[in-house]
Amino acid sequence: MRLDKLPFEVFNTINKYHLVKPHDSIIVAVSGGPDSVALLKILRTINLVKNLHLRLFIAHLNHQLRGSSSEEDAQFVRNLSKDLSLPFILKKVNIQKIADQTKCSIEETARRERYNFFLESAQEYTASTIAIGHTADDNIETFLHRIIRGAGTVGLGGIPVKRPLATGSTIQLIRPLLFSWRREIIEYLGNEHSSYRTDATNYEPLYLRNKIRLELIPLLENQYNPNIKHLLMQLCQILNVNNEYLASKAKKIVKDSTIEERKDLYTVNTRFLANQPKILQYLVLREILMSMQIPLKEITYEHYAKILDEITRKGKGRHFQLPGKFYLWHEHGMLHFTKDPLYKPCMPLSEIAVQIPGTTPVYPLGQLISEILDIQDFSLEAYKKTKTTYEEVFDLERITMPISVRGRKDGDTISPLGIHGHKKLKDLFIDKKIPVKERDATPIIVMNDHPIWVIGVCMDNGVKVTLRTKKVLKLTFMRNRKTGQVCTDCTKHT
Repeated sequence: MRLDKLPFEVFNTINKYHLVKPHDSIIVAVSGGPDSVALLKILRTINLVKNLHLRLFIAHLNHQLRGSSSEEDAQFVRNLSKDLSLPFILKKVNIQKIADQTKCSIEETARRERYNFFLESAQEYTASTIAIGHTADDNIETFLHRIIRGAGTVGLGGIPVKRPLATGSTIQLIRPLLFSWRREIIEYLGNEHSSYRTDATNYEPLYLRNKIRLELIPLLENQYNPNIKHLLMQLCQILNVNNEYLASKAKKIVKDSTIEERKDLYTVNTRFLANQPKILQYLVLREILMSMQIPLKEITYEHYAKILDEITRKGKGRHFQLPGKFYLWHEHGMLHFTKDPLYKPCMPLSEIAVQIPGTTPVYPLGQLISEILDIQDFSLEAYKKTKTTYEEVFDLERITMPISVRGRKDGDTISPLGIHGHKKLKDLFIDKKIPVKERDATPIIVMNDHPIWVIGVCMDNGVKVTLRTKKVLKLTFMRNRKTGQVCTDCTKHT
């Protein structure tokens, strides 16, 4: 048995782009319209002729937007599943109600609910793939829609033939009909004597996409170029090739410029980033936002331009907020991205007496451990080789008890080890390039209300260990893995 023309072309697309593998479980999204019905029948035919042993599931989401017509669509797809002896998955969602509650458009709400349904179905039936019936016509409509709405070069690449269902997901979304034209699909269904449902709203110029399909594309074909759809499709493919190359370069720059990467925080070296071509700077930001699962639809060109302008400016650190409660701050050649509020109110560190020897909680940052050691049992040279920035030793005889731990105060000074004279902590933080957000979260050990150790930064000359030291006070600060964030109220002290 041989494949007919359209199924053969779709099979070639599947092979070229590695859309499915033998024995895959595939959720086929079927609305009842011609594209989805053709997709289902073509996949079923390919499966039988090529003996791929695919497990196909028919999934239908009833949007409840067209009254009895929506119910009839669902029943049509149910009957189709029976005719083809394939499992049927149905879900009803009141799109209008959800759109009203979330204040989103009908189109955006329907799209979001569809993809949620696909994910639920794939997880329930252990499917690796979601197949959708987007065609070449859909790709052209999307291309023009994005031009009108103001997309960048990445968006103008059109609809991808294959992509993860969500960022980081192993479930693949595939579009086997993406290079097939709707007229070919209608012709195929006619030859197969296959019926399908027609949504009357598709022929009403109520939405922008409908206007593009019904008015703009015919205008371009009739008055400018009858081959315009094919040329636009070719342009999409060229842009996709360009985008793939640029994306690979951007990923390498992300890797090379990344200083820190966590679930809720991303930091890049902006001195390195600013030396890259502008288009790659833009794509690097996009890669980072995608990796942090930020909705890119809410990020405009003006947002990208503002960030890229920011990283070239010198002077005091700056911060700003993007849509979706996403925050950035830039200082000392580093750009930090986070989804946690950077600037929520925070309490200054309260002054707490240090338990010597013993453990002193330093809420909410961590705890301070103090020990008293005899100099005979302590090797300063060995200690220097292994010490971290969060531990320090002092000459116990030079310490006047009690000592305390607190946050910084205006006017605090210290005589840094190895330097003559005193230095304001404010200037010390600037010289050491301590980020503004960390300054009020830096614990300070004080004696008679005078700093003797800015933890993680420096200690005071007056309490250092010398050749005459007999007993050593060792302090170790154990920082909690997750500490509070800083706020604008805190940064106003800088």
